[in-house]
Amino acid sequence: MRSRRGLRVAAILTGAVGIMSAARAEPVDGNGEPRAAAALPIVVTASNADRTAVRSAMSVSQVGQERLRQFAPRSLAESLRPIAGLNLQDTAGPGGNSNIGVRGIPVSTGGSEYVALQEDGHPVVLFGDIMFGNNDYWLRLDNSVDRIEAVRGGTSPTFASQAPGAVVNFVSRDGSVPERTAVLSTGLDFREHRLDFAVGGSLSGGWRAHVGGFAVTGGGPTHLPWEARRGYQIKANVTRDLAGGDGFVRINFKRLDDRAPTFTSMPSRVTIDGNRVSGYAPFGGVDARSYASASAYTRTFPILNADGSIAVVPLNGIHADVTSVGGEISYPLTPWLRLGNKLRWSRIAGSFANQWTGEIAADTVVGKTIADAFGTFADERVIGDVRYAAGPRAGERYEGRFLSNSAQAFTRIRSLDSLANDFAARASVPLAAGATLEATAGWFHMRQEIAMDWRINNMTQSLEGSGGAVPLDLFAADGTPLSVYGRTGFNNQWGGCCGGRSYGLAYTDDAFYGEAKVTTGRLTIDASIRRDRMGAKGTAFAPERIAGGITVPTPSGPVTLPAQNTGSAPVNRLDYGLSYDNWSAGALFAVRPDTSVFIRASRGGRFNADRLLYNNDNFTPTGALTEKGRYLSVNWVTQQEMGLSHASTRGAASYRLRAVYYRAQVKESNYDFTAPSRGESPFVDKCYRSEGFELSGGVRKGRAMLDGYVVYTAARDARAGTRPVAMPLWTWLAAAAVETGPVTWGLSATGQSDFAISGGYIASGSTFANAFARIRVSERIEIGAHVNNLLDTLGYRANNGSLQARGQGGLGPNEALLDNSAMLGRTSTAWVRVSF
Repeated sequence: MRSRRGLRVAAILTGAVGIMSAARAEPVDGNGEPRAAAALPIVVTASNADRTAVRSAMSVSQVGQERLRQFAPRSLAESLRPIAGLNLQDTAGPGGNSNIGVRGIPVSTGGSEYVALQEDGHPVVLFGDIMFGNNDYWLRLDNSVDRIEAVRGGTSPTFASQAPGAVVNFVSRDGSVPERTAVLSTGLDFREHRLDFAVGGSLSGGWRAHVGGFAVTGGGPTHLPWEARRGYQIKANVTRDLAGGDGFVRINFKRLDDRAPTFTSMPSRVTIDGNRVSGYAPFGGVDARSYASASAYTRTFPILNADGSIAVVPLNGIHADVTSVGGEISYPLTPWLRLGNKLRWSRIAGSFANQWTGEIAADTVVGKTIADAFGTFADERVIGDVRYAAGPRAGERYEGRFLSNSAQAFTRIRSLDSLANDFAARASVPLAAGATLEATAGWFHMRQEIAMDWRINNMTQSLEGSGGAVPLDLFAADGTPLSVYGRTGFNNQWGGCCGGRSYGLAYTDDAFYGEAKVTTGRLTIDASIRRDRMGAKGTAFAPERIAGGITVPTPSGPVTLPAQNTGSAPVNRLDYGLSYDNWSAGALFAVRPDTSVFIRASRGGRFNADRLLYNNDNFTPTGALTEKGRYLSVNWVTQQEMGLSHASTRGAASYRLRAVYYRAQVKESNYDFTAPSRGESPFVDKCYRSEGFELSGGVRKGRAMLDGYVVYTAARDARAGTRPVAMPLWTWLAAAAVETGPVTWGLSATGQSDFAISGGYIASGSTFANAFARIRVSERIEIGAHVNNLLDTLGYRANNGSLQARGQGGLGPNEALLDNSAMLGRTSTAWVRVSF
């Protein structure tokens, strides 16, 4: 069946080539590039040379600043929505914590395991799925970004480390284009104010510079009554052109200090028909489109530090504290040899603070032990009553239909500091008969620290609308208090697996890579290889139960709560090395200057870093890998793809088209610490097989444009024979914009088909629409507005959710509560842009 599908897709691509060949030939520029293609940005990401998308033997995309302004993304992950082939679970909010995958490769745990996020060619962090440290925590989008480039498959395994699936590069403006702008924006139906600025241009003597950034404050789209979002970013670079403009040396700087919410669960009532889940609806005052688990009663909460002291910490979502300094040089040593080097040092710290939501029918907890009712570590205390712990009804019995009990987490991110350097030599040598050999050899080095402390309490509160949650205290039948301000203990959530973890680790990645590419006439053939040499050192400490618990003073007297804390002896020592090889090979044939076809195969490894911890079978007492640990250390991704690219004009219209058929095979071993909350094992050992296609394109005529994509992915768990969770069969996007005199306006719609969630259920997909309009008032002033989720649709992106409280709390036998993060409701923002 798969081979027949491949033949059908090959026939479609061949037919498309025939249609393109029958069309009028596109005029070319002086370099032999079609004029329509030459107008597109060049590709600098995960490749050895600057090439347009039409001349790239892989799946590439670019999204410029203008298009980003039209989409008005509310988070970094949303800014990637215009890129075909990415599987985005982009509902986590502005703080990050989104799951970012790529076509055919499931996200089975969290973060961006197979996708590297880069800033100007350097990975933000070495591993995209660091527990409580995903790569999107440390990036913010503002006007300092010139464009976003993405490579899916292709040479991403060989020109980037830890990125066998895709590389997404945020390319900064560098002063090549003069600008002096400031943008002030404000929420029309939510409280948020933001200032963006960008200043850049030429200096003197071959120097140029750019400075940009933002400052933001407000309560955010979930209408929290305090400054839940507050922070700033400043990015700057200074460039000196060399060799008559053919080379340069650059120094860059970044400072980010931002506190922003992250949305981990926004529940809805759903209807179940067999294994189908649909009919998303609010319940009991809870509307997922604006739901937040935080409230005025839980803005701060106590944690038990490793030294035994109790500290009060803020519930401020994700706090990203980043300072980076770097440099880059590119110099043509001879007409055929170019040397380049990129260096960056980053100091990264911060915190993750969040209150998860766990939906439970309130009338089901009385008579159960705390462990049975809430999944804590062994806690045999029996619940006899539930009462309000704060607010005007403090002390009264809780009569709500549902309550929330889940993790109240604070992770102190002590260090994700890194030092990265990438040196490359590139040569271009003429061969006989007009052929050309391009060769690249390079060495990438990165040292990544991962040092964290986890503090995770079990917390009970009412399940109410945004910002309305009230802590609930538990009592025994005789009135003995079992909790304090909703907390049943310290570090006691998720079965006691995680609260109290503490570790300090350092990983190094030395990667030697090379590529050879031969172009003869219209045919280009390339092959590349990369060898990653990994090293790991450090120690990890696990939680231990505290005999007798912790006594907490309260106005009504002391209460003793069960607790665990960081142990005194390390449970894991790391002192090992591991090497593995990645490769990619492909070919491109230029059917015409404006049309090309390509084929490619690649295989890349993804090193498992901190997710190998706390499994004592993985390491020996001296820190070496056991046989099992070696097997689990590297996840493998193998991909095959073939595609067609075309960019041309017809009359006054220009258009582009890309069609790609792909297959992927994934061997994954991993650890998901949140799985026990869904009643699942945290250990992942799976093999996935997938195939599909992506079709993307766009048309521009005069002052109107239309573009979009459709992606199909058929993926299976090869061992279980089931659909992987959070991977829709279909993903699509359509966007249109029209400029009429001083007014520009546009609409976009993006959606997904149904997707699998935990328990073997299939949840219905959703489509969301956005709109924007802007008016150029004068040469220097522009005003506008954009609306996200224009139709205020209640729906979910493909994400791994679970069904709770089925048939309980007044729900019918075929009704339940879906625990998942929803798309935010309609939000409108107005802005004024001033050029000076």
